[in-house]
Amino acid sequence: MPFTGFLWTLTVSLLAFLFVWIITALAIFMAGRIVAGPEATFPKALALILVGGVIIGLFSYMAPLILGPLGWILAFLLWVWLIKSFFGVGWLGGFLIAILASIIFLVLMVFAALGLALAGFTVPFTPKVPVMPYMHVI
Repeated sequence: MPFTGFLWTLTVSLLAFLFVWIITALAIFMAGRIVAGPEATFPKALALILVGGVIIGLFSYMAPLILGPLGWILAFLLWVWLIKSFFGVGWLGGFLIAILASIIFLVLMVFAALGLALAGFTVPFTPKVPVMPYMHVI
């Protein structure tokens, strides 16, 4: 059975999910190790990203509809609470892990993008921007 259409999309989506899940968990793990020490383990980070992703995803979708901009602040506080619960730190420790993990994630994704680009992985079907007759092409 050839690898076309739905199977190809499903496979690439699954691989992308696993890649982002592991990179995000690695960022949380590294930040957790810096702030919480040995209490932060990689399996805990994987579980935190999976559980937190579902809970925060649902909450950040519903809360702004009901609470407006306050919903985003509550979603962030819920995320910090999840971090502090998983790694056994206080509110300040959870906040520091969240901020530090964001910075580490950014650095990891830049290196991952550079590595994939140097290895020859590209997006094969990037749409071209049409040139309109009134646009000047330089």
